[in-house]
Amino acid sequence: MHNTKYKQEEQDIQLESFAGPQLLMDQLKILLDAYEAAESDGTFYSPEAIRQRVPLSIQDDPLPHDELLDVLKAVVLRTPKTANRLFFNQLFGGKEDLAVVADMMVARMNNSNYTYKVAGPHVLIEHELLRKACEVIGFSAGEGTFCPGGSLGNLVAMILARNACDPGIRDHGLAGKTYVAYTSVEGHYSIKKNAGILGVGRHNVREIGVNERGEMLVDEFNRQVQQDLAAGHIPFFVNLTAGTTVLGAFDDVVEFSAVAKAHNIWLHVDGSYGASVLLSKERAALLSGVAMADSVCWNPHKMMGVPLTCSMLLSKRKGLLAENFSEVSDYLFQDDTDDLNPGTRSLQCGRRNDAFKLWALWKQLGNKGFEQRLEKQFLLRDSLVSMINSDPDFDLIIEPASLNVCFEFSGVASDKICSAMDKQGLGKVGHGAFMGRNFIRMVVVNADLTAQDLENFLDSIKATALSLQKKAQ
Repeated sequence: MHNTKYKQEEQDIQLESFAGPQLLMDQLKILLDAYEAAESDGTFYSPEAIRQRVPLSIQDDPLPHDELLDVLKAVVLRTPKTANRLFFNQLFGGKEDLAVVADMMVARMNNSNYTYKVAGPHVLIEHELLRKACEVIGFSAGEGTFCPGGSLGNLVAMILARNACDPGIRDHGLAGKTYVAYTSVEGHYSIKKNAGILGVGRHNVREIGVNERGEMLVDEFNRQVQQDLAAGHIPFFVNLTAGTTVLGAFDDVVEFSAVAKAHNIWLHVDGSYGASVLLSKERAALLSGVAMADSVCWNPHKMMGVPLTCSMLLSKRKGLLAENFSEVSDYLFQDDTDDLNPGTRSLQCGRRNDAFKLWALWKQLGNKGFEQRLEKQFLLRDSLVSMINSDPDFDLIIEPASLNVCFEFSGVASDKICSAMDKQGLGKVGHGAFMGRNFIRMVVVNADLTAQDLENFLDSIKATALSLQKKAQ
């Protein structure tokens, strides 16, 4: 009787499937082909134009397949193209095709990387990548975890540092004490944001000054620590930056390590951008002494060409992650040892598999392939610097340490040039400020670029600046 009722109910509910596997693949190919065809297009679409041309609202009835495909294509075609030769706006750009395919496979497999039971070999892949990353850094007895971006990697490091300073905090809270963190004025904004999240307080983050190259001043750091100690505060964390967002500067790990160790302050290196230079024998000196750090954040989705997001937090001492993040959860962690359950060492529960795409690409390129890729990026940077120095209309702000090339066009505001370039579909490039100067920041991170691409983009910048100059007269 009951079975008949349920069968009738099942017949009454007709769920329309989007497509079978083959049709899905055919439609995906259409979308990818459309994207590839438009990849050289830098057309700017305002929010108003997108709202007018793309039906964004959710309707009651299912959308027919052909109409849905048209809507998806409309979105794809109006999405900024981060892999084309007109994109210099962020610390990521370009793409490695195998890593893109591997990321698509991750979505199709749809495993959560919190237990071996549901992720299988992907847990072992994550183990191997974290072991390899620790080896590259010099953490002989280290460990790590994948995080959804560098900001959360820095958050994990700050939690480890806070709790190392006072092991009772995890259970009992801050108990009214004032904990102080330190970072460069050029460091990432996530340090201050994370201080607010952790209960440390944004006002208890000391922003330390920098020299003319954008590197944090160790003497000023030392003086500030002494002042905080004299006031009865507890210095617990200092953030060094390996590749600052604007200038690409590298703070000196060796000299800061001496001060940090003298006062038992956790030394973290935010290498979200720049840690990848460790894969190049020629460039690794930029991060000399990095093994002295207590933790390092590293984002392969930047210099290494891995799709967003792919970020690792590496800790020098094995066991700290479980000590700080493990919770009893019998419904989840059931069959295997904690070593095979990455969720016991993570800020997250559900964890997207961000390891597979990096592993696949590293298997393809090997250490030597990544080193060659990095060398090409730095050679492109040097070519761009040479072009700028040979043109009297351009003024290089600083000799770059990383892939950020910062320069001005004489007599025209840099923010206006960047905005005009974007609106006219000539390309995306950002602007920054340092020591009272505003400038164009061009990030040469796309390894598929050529010197001709850079020259063409500079020509567009110059033509745009001259046009703005003429309009202002």
